[in-house]
Amino acid sequence: MLFEPTDVVVRIALNTPDTDTAGAAMAACLPLVTELAPRSVEFEAADPAGLRRGFLGELLVVLPSARAAAPDQVLRATVEPLLRRLGLRAEWLTLDDPSGTSGDAHAPGDVWERGGTECGTYSLYARIGADPFDTDGDAYEDDE
Repeated sequence: MLFEPTDVVVRIALNTPDTDTAGAAMAACLPLVTELAPRSVEFEAADPAGLRRGFLGELLVVLPSARAAAPDQVLRATVEPLLRRLGLRAEWLTLDDPSGTSGDAHAPGDVWERGGTECGTYSLYARIGADPFDTDGDAYEDDE
């Protein structure tokens, strides 16, 4: 998937522990999915031997970047409203690189386990201009 260099691309990791099918997990998160209009949505059964129960979900959301002077300010200003919406705190967002173009936020286990986040959100990953999980360097579509 290709993105514009100014897009803020976000991956949201969810856990719906009280669901037993992908359809039930999607139904539980449908208001959030409808509101965010993600580019992709995935649900899969949690590994029975893993830390989480029920179903895991992942949303890929693309946000227009906020106006700010520096990349770290752009990332924070763009992502902070989404963090609040998901029940995450802005102070949980840490930048992953010196340029300030990517970061992640993770809910403490006790917060998401007791239902303190929307649809069991436990992690959010964000990057300016590319998928936060993109490792091949093809960050955005170049029209030149």
